[in-house]
Amino acid sequence: MYKIYGIRHHGPGSTRSLLQALEAQQPDCLLIEAPEDASSALEYMLHPGLHPPVAILIYDAKDLRHASYLPFAEFSPEWQAAQFGLAQGLDVRFIDLPMSIQFQLGEEEQQLSLSLPDAAREAPEVRDPMGYMARLAGYRDSERWWEATFEQPEHDIDIFATIISLNTALRDELGRSERPLNRLREAYMRKQLRKAIKDGFKNIAVVCGAWHTPALYYLDRFKQKDDNALLKGRKKRKTTATWIPWSYQRLAFQSGYMAGVVSPAYYELLFSKREETVQYWMARVAGLLRGEGFDASAAQAVDAARLAHTLAGMRGQPVAGIDAMKEAALAVFAQGSPEPLELIEQELIIGQQVGEVPDSIPQIPLQQDMEARIRSARLTKLYKSGAPEDKALDLRKDTHLDASHLLHQLRILDVPWGRVQEQPDGKLGSFSEYWHLHWQPEYVIRLIQAGMWGNTVEAAANNYLLKKAQEAHKLDELVGLAREALLAGVTAAFNPLVRQLEDAAAVTQDVYALMQALPVLADIQRYGDTRQTDTEAVEALIRHMVPRIAIGLPAAVLNIEEEVARDWLQQLVQSNRAISLLNEPAFHKEWNRSLGQITNAAPAHPLLRGLCTRILFDKSVLSDEAAATHMRYALSSAAEAEQSALWLEGFLYGSGLLLIHMPALWQILDEWIAELPQMVFEQTLPLLRRSFANFSPPEREKMLSLSKTGAPKPEAEGEALPKASFDQKRAKVVFPTLKLLLGLD
Repeated sequence: MYKIYGIRHHGPGSTRSLLQALEAQQPDCLLIEAPEDASSALEYMLHPGLHPPVAILIYDAKDLRHASYLPFAEFSPEWQAAQFGLAQGLDVRFIDLPMSIQFQLGEEEQQLSLSLPDAAREAPEVRDPMGYMARLAGYRDSERWWEATFEQPEHDIDIFATIISLNTALRDELGRSERPLNRLREAYMRKQLRKAIKDGFKNIAVVCGAWHTPALYYLDRFKQKDDNALLKGRKKRKTTATWIPWSYQRLAFQSGYMAGVVSPAYYELLFSKREETVQYWMARVAGLLRGEGFDASAAQAVDAARLAHTLAGMRGQPVAGIDAMKEAALAVFAQGSPEPLELIEQELIIGQQVGEVPDSIPQIPLQQDMEARIRSARLTKLYKSGAPEDKALDLRKDTHLDASHLLHQLRILDVPWGRVQEQPDGKLGSFSEYWHLHWQPEYVIRLIQAGMWGNTVEAAANNYLLKKAQEAHKLDELVGLAREALLAGVTAAFNPLVRQLEDAAAVTQDVYALMQALPVLADIQRYGDTRQTDTEAVEALIRHMVPRIAIGLPAAVLNIEEEVARDWLQQLVQSNRAISLLNEPAFHKEWNRSLGQITNAAPAHPLLRGLCTRILFDKSVLSDEAAATHMRYALSSAAEAEQSALWLEGFLYGSGLLLIHMPALWQILDEWIAELPQMVFEQTLPLLRRSFANFSPPEREKMLSLSKTGAPKPEAEGEALPKASFDQKRAKVVFPTLKLLLGLD
């Protein structure tokens, strides 16, 4: 009336034997171990656009923490069995415990009245029966033993009787107490088998994991009333099932019995070309290595195949396993070097295969919109490949700008498909973005979770940003959200965020917080032209903030400790860059006045006084003579050596070129160091080393040379450029371009 076929999930040998057995049996009903509430996905299983590896995603739409994946590869027994049954027009049913019940078990673990012995006290053979059998056979783990015993050899259909006998003996003789979840699952599968018999089917085929075969084969050993009592009253959650793409990378990541396989690409070959597996695999190794510039010939492929067969024979294996083939490839192709094996591991052992799910299979609106946006932005290949890749975007191109907006919007929704990278050396300009893209299947569940915020990616990102803005109270948090909105092109959220920023900036008395916000706002204003976003509100906010910063800054840096001063130093540098970027004369005037007050304020920390002096000198607000006067005063004998060293560190922040090209400053420094007493010099030396350590090697070498020879007198400078006459007409030709490059138009 029914036959039980015990298989290994994703086992290629199991699949080959199973298909032979189904052909021989010609059942009228097919029962498969898979959660019953995944059955709604069966109607799409024969869709021509559904290409494994794929997975059924089962989730609770009201609580997306509860989600489960049921992956299939082309060589998975469950996939091939369902394909066989549906193609034959059979009644195909999933019979395992529904995830709607399993999702509840975590909350009800304490209520399960199933007494179990302490697992730590169980004998090894009881705790892990398959592992025990593997060790008896001389294998290090159950996967390798099962693979060598059941997957690699070519078995006839009698192998399934052997599997039932093996597992019956293990379960009966070891006296192992099954875990609560296993008991529930097996009781539910028996219930579904009885239902199929009651429905009138006379020739039922049951496909399940090998360990469960005795619990179904000996159906009469288990009383129906006991199974019903075990399942009675179980709470359920409403679940939804859909298909999603999967990958060999993810299949390997879930390696382990009943979960996945270590080497999907190898298993694919073992399923489709068992007799020629080694030859095909070695030929692919040779082609792959040649493509990467390694020396790999056809003769080496033949030698490696022979060596793999020899190793398999020595180990009593009917077919060379992946270990034997890796060892042969290492010896023949790589000459013992492990580097090529890393490439082989990814491409030919794990594999880069990614499945496809057609658009016609139901998806949530947010996912439909995302995939439409992906096609519009021409990112489909990167999305479907599932492999990590880098992508450069030119924001002056509409398609690339759309891609940037999409990637930033997904990041807002906690779907980090892309990660922004630093620009490569030599690449300048705000019109470029560099992304590292790597789509992970689990991002689908995050996308489903984000569906509560809207039916399109842009609308969801907008609503989520506004929600976060309501929870944000600090100025820097609001600035960060505004920047995210701008980068993502979410203009609907951008303007309300700027209004919140105005309110927060108006009431804050914290100059430090205002200075933290200024560089980000300046970047936002700069990005406005590239991203085609109206930033007038940001400009108004900046016009409000800069005067307040300039007025409050001098008092904020008086009488502070060195650690705090170093934090202020970074803020001063960033704010100075921001104001330079804004290129507004009124801002420069107010900012320079504030820096001048700090420069002349004795209670201000010397590190900051030195930095402000340097900034004003770089801006030509201070002349050479004025800078030298400030330096002479800071390094005078009246000042403590430690304070002088800190002033010097601030003054030289970022570059020591001033000392090299201004002999007067070098002379002042040289005289100050020469006049320091020995003990004071030894105490000051670590501070000076810290100041000079960040200079480039050429700068330090030049300073060493100056310390040996002394600074040249201005009239004797041999390195001065000779005066040259300029062709004024030719010079005027380049002026427009030069002004454009410097942003002076």
